[in-house]
Amino acid sequence: MIGQDKRNTQLVIPLELTYEPQHNEIIKQHWNVTFARQGKMSVAAKRIMARVMDQIRDDEYALRPYYQFRIGDIIADADITQDTAYKPIKAALRELTDVKWEFESLDGKEWYVRHLLDTTNYEMPVGYKNGIITVLLNPALQPYFIKVAHYTKYQLSNYMSLRSWYSMRFFEILSAFRDTGVWSPNIEQYRQLMDCWYEKDKRGNNKKNKDGTLKLKYPQTADLIKYTMSEAIQELANTNLAFTYEAIYESERITKGRKKVTGFKFTIQRKLDGRIPDFWLNNAIVLRVINNLRSWKVTDKNIATYLEDIGTEAANKLVYEWQIKSNSNELIQDRLKYCNAVFVKVGKAAQERLKKEVQSALERNYDTPNQKNPV
Repeated sequence: MIGQDKRNTQLVIPLELTYEPQHNEIIKQHWNVTFARQGKMSVAAKRIMARVMDQIRDDEYALRPYYQFRIGDIIADADITQDTAYKPIKAALRELTDVKWEFESLDGKEWYVRHLLDTTNYEMPVGYKNGIITVLLNPALQPYFIKVAHYTKYQLSNYMSLRSWYSMRFFEILSAFRDTGVWSPNIEQYRQLMDCWYEKDKRGNNKKNKDGTLKLKYPQTADLIKYTMSEAIQELANTNLAFTYEAIYESERITKGRKKVTGFKFTIQRKLDGRIPDFWLNNAIVLRVINNLRSWKVTDKNIATYLEDIGTEAANKLVYEWQIKSNSNELIQDRLKYCNAVFVKVGKAAQERLKKEVQSALERNYDTPNQKNPV
């Protein structure tokens, strides 16, 4: 056709809802992601990734070719409507396409980088249309999303209502310490996890102050506390991860002056009350497991305390073992006593194992994703 611009070879593919999203309302996030040094990003970008991850099921062996959901699924602010959400969503998707996960060996001889999203698929591109968002994850990062053995788990409803990136980070991290109720990082660990470490230039080199010292974000501890903790304390106050903090000071100081802060102690205020959360009961898979445990006289208190750490697959295995035992010569005479004792023993062992693995993840300084604008 005369006048047609033959240089324009871009394919315009309609982004339509091709399947009905099934949201689990529960997020499983790999510990290597939770405890990685994450770069601060928009709340909208975090919500988008949350809606992707809560579609990933325990019985899946591969990532979906793409993930879709309605724009309304990430709107949690009363002052934002679907009509006004397009601008921040466009910015958030642009952020996510720039996200890179860096991997480096301890000796520094091996280093590589991978993008979080796959933007190479022209048939189903990352974007939105008609109120539908489409996201494609990089299949090379599948081990961090599928069949995750070591993860932080948290419910989505409270998380999606948070309006601060720091609040979201506290929610993710404190979820890993919900059994002990205490998280005690040193100040260096805290700075790295909250993206308040040394500032870097576009080439990834550390920035320096005029006097040649490395430039820290919020170098004054008072500013660090004010800008990273204050809002998070308020936002999480009405969740099951409400927390308080106290500063940990150096035990001795040779020179004169005030003692330096060497770390923090964060204490979760709302411990488990023995009630099974409503969002568990609203999930068909979890409800089935709960009903099976109840049929074997496992109490709601023990289910609420240990099921999340044991996991649904292991809980089903326990029920199967009890059924086998009851059909043998080892008949269970007192289900209430026996099954609860076994369930609590397995639950405590799982919690202890999780504590060790969490600590290992925190101490691991290599072979983990160093995320620039992370999930």
